[in-house]
Amino acid sequence: MLKPKLMLAISLLIAVSIIVFSIPQVTLANQPIKLSVNGEDIKTDILPQIINGRVMVPARWVAEALGAKVHWGEETKTVEISTQNWLLQLEKILHQAEEEFALTPDAKGEIKRLWRVGDNYILLENVWYRDYDYWLCNTYTGQKNWIVSFIENARVEKIDDNEIIFIAKGGGDTGDYDFPYLLRYNLEEKELSRTQMYLQRDVAFGAVSSWSLLLEKVSLQGEDIILNLKVAPDQILAGGFKKPLTIVDYQRDSISMRIYGVTTKKYDNQVIEPDHHLIKKVEWRALSPDEPVKNPELLQMDFPYGAALENINFNRPSIEVKIYTPEKVAYNVSTKIEDDNLIYTIKFNPPLNSHSR
Repeated sequence: MLKPKLMLAISLLIAVSIIVFSIPQVTLANQPIKLSVNGEDIKTDILPQIINGRVMVPARWVAEALGAKVHWGEETKTVEISTQNWLLQLEKILHQAEEEFALTPDAKGEIKRLWRVGDNYILLENVWYRDYDYWLCNTYTGQKNWIVSFIENARVEKIDDNEIIFIAKGGGDTGDYDFPYLLRYNLEEKELSRTQMYLQRDVAFGAVSSWSLLLEKVSLQGEDIILNLKVAPDQILAGGFKKPLTIVDYQRDSISMRIYGVTTKKYDNQVIEPDHHLIKKVEWRALSPDEPVKNPELLQMDFPYGAALENINFNRPSIEVKIYTPEKVAYNVSTKIEDDNLIYTIKFNPPLNSHSR
């Protein structure tokens, strides 16, 4: 199905690109050859020439006058002419991909979505269960570049002429998911960069199968709140150090973080009231295993904000850290591991150029 359509489109363009006239073998230099398409004269940077009784004209000028696009492939030394028939371009790309994007005989199947990116590209989303890969396909050359792998656990957020923006949370095969972050793919530089996000909404991150931890200290460091967690003394260290499942409940005047698999030395409420323009009070307490989650729908919600969990037993000890704010602010949570310590850093009031939702 593909080849006849492509051959027809290319044959038509070649037929109008190399215009043949029945004229004498000799043309005087003071009698320039006029090139006209649909009644309109076209001026070219290279004059048409007569070769063996045929008038040869630059293909680009005729093709573009007819609404087509012309691309010079430097590596293959090939002139690519496209009629900008998007469905035809897509069919060409999928045909060239062959087995790479073929449907998989799987119980859940394989899902594909695609977006047009400018005049030259198609972004293809390739999904295997919950693993999302993104390929950028050149509509002229058919070249495919793997720009975002499933390790990022990314979803498309926005597409501009020069940039594709994803929201991701990492994790790969380990299930140790980060707080959501931005991935920006620059089409001109062909580079992927990562930046922090500040949110004004609920979010879940971390892993269900984390080690048991002990909250040792809550403190203020500059403009940030620091939670210092330490591996519990009786913990069997196996399976790698992962962030515990963390569920953030965002309200207009507070941010509540429930962290599973974490206990405290003291079981009564503990409070600090810092002298801070965005933080009125921070309090934390131990929760009983049977205390319900405030926003259970977040556990089933897909990435990048939800946890995409099913049939999970949450009968584990946990703590709640609640931060009271005087106004609705955006926040970010980052984590780092130092020896047998896991440190949460909670930031507020993002810079003006940050992405906030």
